[in-house]
This record gives sequence, C-alpha cells and structure tokens, in this order.
Amino acid sequence: MEQQKQDETGGEEECMLCRITYSVYSNFPLMPSAMALNAETGEWFPFDRLKSYSNGYAMAEALGYAWACDCRGRSLKRFDQHFRLTDQYTGTPLQGIPYRIVSEDGGSAEHRTDAQGRTVKISGAQSESVTLHVFEEHVPINPKWDKYL
Repeated sequence: MEQQKQDETGGEEECMLCRITYSVYSNFPLMPSAMALNAETGEWFPFDRLKSYSNGYAMAEALGYAWACDCRGRSLKRFDQHFRLTDQYTGTPLQGIPYRIVSEDGGSAEHRTDAQGRTVKISGAQSESVTLHVFEEHVPINPKWDKYL
C-alpha cells in the first residue's frame, strides 16, 4: 500500500497518530453507504468524507480522537470533556437545557445545551472533578399522560 502525501501540514513534522491515520484512511476504497463514528460526540457521518481530508490530523478530528495528537492543534490543557444530555428513553439529544457546571475550585459556568445536547467543554492542565447541575424548566404535561398522574 502506497502512502499518499499529506497536505496542509504547515511544514511541521506529523506525529505518529496523524501519519498512521492518514496512511490508513487515505487508501480505503470508496464505500458510499458506509458510516463512520465520531468517538467524542457519538455522531455518525459518511465514511467517504474521510477521504476528502488532506491530512491525518483532520481525519483524527473527524473521528473524535485528535485530542491524542502530539504534533499540532493540541491544547496545553490536556484534560477536556463535555457532558451530553439525552432523553433516557429515546436517546434524543436535549437541546437548550439550562445547566451549571461547578469545578472543585469553586469556579462555575452557566449555559444551555447545544443542538446535540452537549455542554461547553471543561478544560484543564490536570484531571479534576466537576459537578453538573441541570435546571428544571416548566414543561407542559402531555394531555395523554394526565390519566397516569
């Protein structure tokens, strides 16, 4: 298998993760009905989209593991994570839900979940516990359920 040349590397040396990712996915045959999973967000996307990226870092980003890259685009804050709120029965993302994230040192952030039900990313140079407080809003009761209440 011949490795294709990566573009847009900015003249920087690629880390092993980016080189291997590019080497593997740039040589895959087209698979129009195949889907790939972003491991970070849990979202599916067309697998063939990977072949459109010109370097391994972009591919790793699409697949949700660019955080492990050692060559560029990696934050000095090596620990980052977000929460994802979903309906417990259907798995549907809960968009626009108000919440507060409180860190061990007392810092806090208040926002609403995005369209995928995600909170903002919490980042730091070291691992830290955080607490997520989800606020309740008045939700109209479904009239079909009134008889069960």
